[in-house]
Amino acid sequence: MHPSTSSSTYSDDEADAIKSAVLFLEQMDWLPVNEDSKQATIQSIKVDDRYELLDSQFKETHAWLITFPTDSQRTIEIPHVLVDPESNEVIGYLPSE
Repeated sequence: MHPSTSSSTYSDDEADAIKSAVLFLEQMDWLPVNEDSKQATIQSIKVDDRYELLDSQFKETHAWLITFPTDSQRTIEIPHVLVDPESNEVIGYLPSE
């Protein structure tokens, strides 16, 4: 699994992970209506104490980190979302500042 930063080169797994992140953010009402998921970036990271985990079993595991670009028009930044690479389920997030 290699991280992608260009929207045109997402693998199917990466695209599914981004879809999961977008759905989570929409459910939490954290995603602006005009946000385009094509602008998302994805990278593989090791989960640490910075993240709010939905299940503590994922601490110290590897996960996809989905991020969205900052926008000076937004008053609140979109949280970064952690997705389990095996199930493509959201496992946590990094609260926005």
